[in-house]
Parts: sequence; structure tokens; C-alpha cells
Amino acid sequence: MKKQLFWFLLVITSSSILFSLLIDDDKPQSMAVETELQPDFIAYQLIRTSFDASGSMSGMIRATQMSHFEQLGQIQLEEPAYTIFELQVPKWQVSSSNGVLYPDDKVVLEQNVVLENLKSGELFNKLESEQLEYVFDQQVISTKQQVLISGDGFAISGQGVQVNLVTQKLQLNKHKGTVYRHDK
Repeated sequence: MKKQLFWFLLVITSSSILFSLLIDDDKPQSMAVETELQPDFIAYQLIRTSFDASGSMSGMIRATQMSHFEQLGQIQLEEPAYTIFELQVPKWQVSSSNGVLYPDDKVVLEQNVVLENLKSGELFNKLESEQLEYVFDQQVISTKQQVLISGDGFAISGQGVQVNLVTQKLQLNKHKGTVYRHDK
């Protein structure tokens, strides 16, 4: 009888401990839970135009969606395309899948980034990368990522680049290869 009483008490004690553990799992944890930051507002099919000191159009950014985060001090863009003008004529366009616009007049573009020359006979026709940073007032585009630069009759692959759109100078940090082709 003592053995039966012992096993009965052991089963009851184990069951009550297990039950109390299960109930504790259902209670909300007192640990801080990280919440996702919500945008202050969202705009769709956004077009933002910038002008220089003389009132001439200097740039235009388009995006399918813009999410403004005041707390972070940034604007997140989906499918942004930024067109750079020279003498009121479009000269360059940089586009990507995603981007972040910072208040210090800088945009960081990520995923499928393409910088296209909209005028013929320039330094290069296209630059492709997974990430580019563009500083508006300096008109400098840079990245430390892999790049593919193509022009009339050539394609250059490398890593890291800095392009000054005003002086038309391109500095490739690490050259990986060049392919020349003769198109007739």
C-alpha cells in the first residue's frame, strides 16, 4: 500500500508541476518585445523635383512607394528612379528595387541598381551594381560592391567605384577584367 501511495503522490506532484509550467508558458513575457517601426505616412507614385540655385531643374526622383520615418530621419523608397539634369536636359538616370533617402541629401540604392547615361558619346553607357550611394550636392556616385561598367565596345568588371558626374571622372577601386568588342 505504501508503494501505491508513493506512486500516486509522485504522479500528482509531477502532474501539478507540469501543469504549472504549461500555464506559465501561456502568460505574456515580461521581456521587452521589439516592435516594428511604422512609417509616419506613405505616398504612392511619388514624384519629387529638385531645383538648383538659379531655379533650373536639377533632379527628379520617382518611386512607386515612399514611406516616411520621422524618427529615423529617412524616407524608404520602392522602385526609385532618380534622373539628373544638366541645363534642363536629362543626363543620367539611376534606378533600383529599393532605396533610402537621407535628410543630408544622400540616397542609398540597393538591389538591381543601374546607372544609365541618357546622352550618347559619354564616358560610359551603363553601370550596374547591387548597391550605390549618390550624394546630390557633390554629384558623386560610389559603391564598394561588385560593378559592371559598359560602354561603346567594352565592358569592365570590378569592385568598388566612384563616379563624379560633374567632372566625368570614374575611379575603379579593383579591376577584375575588361572585354572589348568591335560592333559593326
